[in-house]
Amino acid sequence: MSSTQTPEAHAEMTPGKTLSVIIPARNAAKTLPRLLDTLLRLDMPTGWQKEIIASYTDSNDETLAVLEARPITVVRCTTIGPSAARNMGVQAASGDLLYFIDADACPVGDDFLVRLVQTAIKLAKRKRLGGFGGPILLEPSQSHNPIAQGDHFACWFNWSKARRTQRTSLFQPTVSLAMPRKVFQSLGGFDPAIRVLEDFDLQQKALRAGLHFYFVQDIAVTHHARSSLLKSLRHSWYWGIPYRSAFFEKVRDPNLKTSVNSNWFWLNLPFIFGRRMKLVTRSAWRTSKGATIWAFPFVACTVLAWSLATVTGKGQPPPETSHAA
Repeated sequence: MSSTQTPEAHAEMTPGKTLSVIIPARNAAKTLPRLLDTLLRLDMPTGWQKEIIASYTDSNDETLAVLEARPITVVRCTTIGPSAARNMGVQAASGDLLYFIDADACPVGDDFLVRLVQTAIKLAKRKRLGGFGGPILLEPSQSHNPIAQGDHFACWFNWSKARRTQRTSLFQPTVSLAMPRKVFQSLGGFDPAIRVLEDFDLQQKALRAGLHFYFVQDIAVTHHARSSLLKSLRHSWYWGIPYRSAFFEKVRDPNLKTSVNSNWFWLNLPFIFGRRMKLVTRSAWRTSKGATIWAFPFVACTVLAWSLATVTGKGQPPPETSHAA
């Protein structure tokens, strides 16, 4: 998708509208049934309706069968990557309010969609609404797995339940992101060339256009973490590869020891690792002191993998690995 339009000053939200839930679906047969069945049973506010759109990319499991067994809209995407899949889903959507959620996440609370729509209406009144999301919590069934705990803390430390509702410049990942359709279209959608940190790229465009993003404490979802150390390390590695290009080349960081364009950029490894560990453990400690101690070795391993990829990698990882999560 591409567009040269100027983002709307704000997106109007009034009764009689449609909420379009967009789900990229590839190799997600294990987690999709819970998400889809939850979404199908959730109520909507008076005057609103919902549509659930799954954008399917060829998979090696029973993802397509899971989708076709439920009363949802399924569209096929031939390009690998969440950017292309979400863009395809939006093309098939009719709603004025879009809600992106990943196949391994799940809304919390029977009134989740009611709260989501009500929040969109409330925030739109402040004008220049770009989007909003909320906490990303560990799937309760994984709470006794220290590897899953470590993987979750390392990935989602900024999206803790302890964080207060606030306007924010921190990006809200498409694990759970609501956005007015007019805003999405005016920004040109997700860049299909970006497979990792595509949500960060979209939000940066929105912030540069003067739009506002919000973290909303009671719009929480659970997320299924990687439960083996190998999967956690692989995910942290490929997520770290584009971070140098996506963040350090665009955001001035006076604490870096060597320039982002230097052949000696890898000398920043101790600083990058130490700073990330401090942020992760501080957030984890507020969530659960016991879980932080229990999962600490696995947090350190995953953060180290991410840090190594950050200082040695550049650009996007190969397509065959970008969905390795």
